[in-house]
Amino acid sequence: MSEWFQAYGFADVHDELLVGAYPLDLSDVQALTRLRVRRVLNLVEDEEYAPGQRTQVERALAAAGIEETRMKLTDYGHLPPEALEAAVQDVVGWLRAGDRSYVHCRAGWQRSAAVAAGVIAVLEGVEIEDALIMVRARKPSAKPLPHQREELIRWWRERG
Repeated sequence: MSEWFQAYGFADVHDELLVGAYPLDLSDVQALTRLRVRRVLNLVEDEEYAPGQRTQVERALAAAGIEETRMKLTDYGHLPPEALEAAVQDVVGWLRAGDRSYVHCRAGWQRSAAVAAGVIAVLEGVEIEDALIMVRARKPSAKPLPHQREELIRWWRERG
């Protein structure tokens, strides 16, 4: 595994849902394959990859038969409600279809943790704060930034 993927890692935060760092090379994608991942939600912007990394990962995912969906959210940035809703609905749909899924941002701490909490809240019918606690219980480094947490809570309340 790449040093980044190994250092920042990933965790199984709910049935068939993993959250973590972005895969950077073939060995990282092979790790996802061993974990039986079938779908990936990539929240990383192109600029976060070193030259050539994105292409390598894209090819490795395709060769492994892992379907990737990209939804670029700015690192340390805001989580627009429409983006949260789309991300959560995609992942919920995959999980309900039986596809083991991996949600990642750069380190697996902020953007991906927020999306995972939204997924868990929808699937389990729990409050978003409880879903965040569930994510952190399995991935202690998962901690959306204060403004992201506020946006996640606002999205949840407006969602009804």
